[in-house]
Amino acid sequence: MKMIKNIHRRAALQAAILALAPIAWATLPSLADEPAKDTNEWPCVYRKVPVLTAATIWDGPAITDTSSWRKDEAIRKLSQFVISRRIKEDDAEAAIKKYAAGLPADQHDAKLTELFAAVLTRTNEDRKLVMSGIERFHKRQLERAKEIEKEGIDLPPENEMGVTDDSNGPAGEISQLSSKEEKYKWEVRTFQEKQANIPIACEIPQLIDERAGALARAIRAEMKS
Repeated sequence: MKMIKNIHRRAALQAAILALAPIAWATLPSLADEPAKDTNEWPCVYRKVPVLTAATIWDGPAITDTSSWRKDEAIRKLSQFVISRRIKEDDAEAAIKKYAAGLPADQHDAKLTELFAAVLTRTNEDRKLVMSGIERFHKRQLERAKEIEKEGIDLPPENEMGVTDDSNGPAGEISQLSSKEEKYKWEVRTFQEKQANIPIACEIPQLIDERAGALARAIRAEMKS
C-alpha cells in the first residue's frame, strides 16, 4: 500500500511539472528560433534609434555647436531641469518662457538655440543609459531562460525515479524531487515577473523622445525668427 501511494505521489509531482511547462515555454524565448545576436539585443516594439537627431524634432537654426552651452551656467542648469522626467512638462515650459523673457535682444535666438543643443545632448546621454540598461537586462533574461530550460529538461522522468518498498528510499527520493520541482517553479515564476518589466521599461525611451520633442517646440515658440 505504501509503495502504491509513493507511485501516485511521484506521478502527481511529474504532472505538476508538466502542467508548469507550457507556462514556462510560453514565456521563455524559443532557442530554435533565436535571431542573430545583433538583432536579439533590443526587446522593444518601439524601434531602436541609437541617437535622436535635431532634424527629427527641430525646425530652427542648424545645430552646429553641441558643446559651447556647457560654458553657460544658466543653460546648464535649465537644460538639466527641463529634461528631468520628474518635472512636469508645464513647469518645464514655464521655465523656458521665463529664461527667454530675460534674454537680451541681440542674443535671444542664439541662446535659445544653445538651450536646445543642451536639451538634445542631455536627452541623448539619458536615453543611451536607459537603452543600454534595457539591453543588458534583456541579455541576462535570455541567458537565464536557457538555464531554466536546461533545469526543466534535467528533471528526472517518472520512469527513472525508481520504486522500492524501503520506506526510507522512496521518501528521500520524493523529498529530493519535490525540492527540485519547487525550485524550478520558483525560478520560472521569478523569471516571468522580471520579464513582465520589459514592456514597462521599453516605454521609457519613447517617453524621453516625446519629452524632447515637446521641449523643442516650447523653445522654438519663444524664438523671434
